[in-house]
This record gives sequence, C-alpha cells and structure tokens, in this order.
Amino acid sequence: MKFLNVVGGGKMPIIGLGTWQATNDEELTSALNHALEAGYRHIDTAYVYDNEKIIGKVLKEWISSGRLKREDLFITTKLPICGIHEDRVEMFMKMSLENLQLDYVDLYLIHFPIGTNYIEGYSRTPNDKAVLEKSDHIAIWKDIDLWDHFCSTKI
Repeated sequence: MKFLNVVGGGKMPIIGLGTWQATNDEELTSALNHALEAGYRHIDTAYVYDNEKIIGKVLKEWISSGRLKREDLFITTKLPICGIHEDRVEMFMKMSLENLQLDYVDLYLIHFPIGTNYIEGYSRTPNDKAVLEKSDHIAIWKDIDLWDHFCSTKI
C-alpha cells in the first residue's frame, strides 16, 4: 500500500473505500469485511451517508478481535450541511464518533461549503424545510482544543 504524508507526521493510504449510498447493513458489512481483508485501511464516510453505525460495528469487531489496531486505519468523515455553524460542529463530531465507535477520526471535512438550519431528528435537512444560514467558516474551525481531542491529523 502506498501512502501520502499528512501534516503532523501521519500517513494516509492513497486508496480508500468510499461508502456513499451504501446503507444496506448486510451489503456494507460484507463489503467492509472484504475490503479490510484485501488490505484497505482508509474508509471514507459522512454523517449524511447514514452508514457510520454499520462501519463502526465492523471496525469495532476487527479492532476487538486483534485483527487491526486503530492506528492502522485512516478514517474520514464529514460535517453535514446542517452542521456548518460554530455551535453545531462539536455536536456532529461527537455523533459521528459515537456512530463509528471511535475516539477520533483522521480527517474531518466540511461536506459542502454552505450551511442550512438544523432540524433535530433528521440526519439530512429535508429540502422543503431547509433554510440557508450564513456561516463563519473560520469560526467553525477555531476551536483548536476540539481538533486536538477528536482528530489525529493536525493542520
């Protein structure tokens, strides 16, 4: 496996498993197990894909069984469009970590450059109720303590 060097001394596998539109528990579980057996170590997901819990279950099984160590993995997830507000980033990060059953992720991205309102109970803001909100992208990422605690990659 080839890797890219990331800021802070980490390494990111150049090939990763994307999980967009993979929500069927059985199919995703099988795909993840096969990918991990084949040597994939980079898993890309997002809160809005609604599959972090499935991924977390599979990763926990691999880590608990000793087949993998957490530090062997590179996990990417994303802040949803309704989380693009400085008062919601930590909440969504914690939800993703809980879903993934991990203490940290290796890369946390903004999924889309604009933000909408947040409606509790929805993983995606319904189109008929979505309202664009102004967001301060610098303020979203200013809480360095948050990133030191939840992310392995430091910028």
